[in-house]
Amino acid sequence: MPHPALILASTLLFGARPIFAGVPLEGLVLPYRQVEVAAPVSSRITEMKVKEGDAVKEGQPLALLYGKLEELEVQRAKVLLERREFEAKGAKKLYENRIIPEAKALEARIDLDLARLQYETAAEQVRLRTILAPMDGVVVTRTREVGETVSTAQPLFRILDLSKVVVQIEVEPGQLATLVPGRRVRVSFPQADQQTFSEGEVVLVDPCTNAEGRVRVKVVVENPERRIRSGIKALVDLPGPSQP
Repeated sequence: MPHPALILASTLLFGARPIFAGVPLEGLVLPYRQVEVAAPVSSRITEMKVKEGDAVKEGQPLALLYGKLEELEVQRAKVLLERREFEAKGAKKLYENRIIPEAKALEARIDLDLARLQYETAAEQVRLRTILAPMDGVVVTRTREVGETVSTAQPLFRILDLSKVVVQIEVEPGQLATLVPGRRVRVSFPQADQQTFSEGEVVLVDPCTNAEGRVRVKVVVENPERRIRSGIKALVDLPGPSQP
């Protein structure tokens, strides 16, 4: 029989009619998304903008890399661009007044386009010296410090998105009749800071079984206040056969 506390919570959340049957299945809480962030270019870290445990927003700077040479190249490219713009404008007027042939005006315009590309390339190299968060989340790992040299193959940060969590369980094939993508199920988290009961949605039923003959199922649960931590255990109630 389910624990009395689980029965009471089910009644409060879903009404007096019992809609879950059987013993809850134990699962593991995983982050909804996680990414490892590496430097886009090899360089030296000049400033760290975040530390472990900080919440970040997508596009927020995480660290700065040395880029003095790239900044100087941007300045050079900007001056050249301004010069080419002036020359192209003058060549256009001269052509309109039939002082120079069309080929000369076209050459000036091509030089302007090349200068603009050089400036955009130089500016992009400067932008690559700022490492940005690719998504909202929490920084859980920072592997380097200011002054260290990094390469593109070395992860600097690991960021978890816990606005939702994924509960992964393994079930017997005979239990799959009521577990289909889109089905709502009740999930509890006995190891959370506060006993938490939530409703989740089945998003994956693995088409293959594992070595033990079980099937992997994933349930997504909303976690807007980040109370449910990754790595804790969860209990998933299987829907009864009569549940819609």
